[in-house]
Amino acid sequence: MKCVIIAGGDISDYDKMKQYIDEGDYIIAADSGLRHLAPLGVTCDELIGDFDSLGYIPDNATEVYPCEKDDTDAMLAVKHGLLKGMDYFVILGGLGGRLDHTMANIAALEYLRTHGASGLLADENTTVRVFGAGQQVVPLLGEGYFSVFPYGGGSVVVSMSGVQYPAERLRLHSYFPMGVSNRVTDRAAFAMTIHEGMALVVECRMG
Repeated sequence: MKCVIIAGGDISDYDKMKQYIDEGDYIIAADSGLRHLAPLGVTCDELIGDFDSLGYIPDNATEVYPCEKDDTDAMLAVKHGLLKGMDYFVILGGLGGRLDHTMANIAALEYLRTHGASGLLADENTTVRVFGAGQQVVPLLGEGYFSVFPYGGGSVVVSMSGVQYPAERLRLHSYFPMGVSNRVTDRAAFAMTIHEGMALVVECRMG
C-alpha cells in the first residue's frame, strides 16, 4: 500500500509532481506541506506536525506535536504511515531548501528500509532512493543521469550493466565520488545490483 507524504519544502512545478500521486494513495501532509495540497489537487488523510513552519495550528490537524521533539515532521509522517500498514512511500517537498532537512529525509528512507518498507524522495527532476545488499535497482526516470554513493558506511560494492560506465563488483568509497553522473544506455540490458553495503541512488532528469 502506497503512502504519499507531502512535506513543506519548495515545489516549483505542481504538474510534474502530480505524476507521483495516484487515486487511492494514503496522503499525509506534514506541517507546511498543507500549502501544497490545493495546487496538487489533493486532500490529505492526515495532517500532522508541530506547525511551527506553518505558523498556526489548522482546525483539521489530526496530530499536533511539540516543537521540541526527536522526530522531524516528515519522520512523524513516515511513522504514521507505517502504523497504517503502508509499505511504499513517496516523499514530496522533501528535497532542496534546508540541507539538514534533506539529509533527515534521506535518513527516513533508510528507516523505512529497516522497517520492511521502501520509499523515495522526489522533486520535479530528481529521485533519491536507498538500497541494501542483495537488492536490484530499477531506474525510475527516463533519459538522464544517475549517481551511486555509499550510504551508512565507508563503501558499497555494486555491479552495473547497460550503462555508459559499466562495473563488475566495483567498490565505491565515501571519500571519492566515483559513482557520479553515469547514464543508462540500454534500458533492456540495464542491471544494477548491490553486493555489499548500502547505496544511495540519485536519478536526475536531463534538461
